[in-house]
Amino acid sequence: MTELLELLKAPKTARLEIKTTDIAKETIRKAALLSGLDMTSFIMSSAFERAEAVLENHRRIEVSEKTFARLQEVLNEDKSAKPTKALINLMRGTHGNFRDRNV
Repeated sequence: MTELLELLKAPKTARLEIKTTDIAKETIRKAALLSGLDMTSFIMSSAFERAEAVLENHRRIEVSEKTFARLQEVLNEDKSAKPTKALINLMRGTHGNFRDRNV
């Protein structure tokens, strides 16, 4: 949050224009007032936090796809390799279930 506050305090050199409804503007104005922020800071902090979350989610998916591809490579390199019960349970989504399942 400190990083976000620093970004909001930085000199503004870029412009962003949006159109909205009167109701949305009034709702945002009230929320900004309650948050102790001006409308621009409130909108930018909300949009910035959401943008960071979207980018982080995308990064995780991308890393997961790369990791999965590498796992497939490793498993394909050694044809004698067999997944452990723990790995099978993890892939089934039952990794928290400690009962022994038939594999």
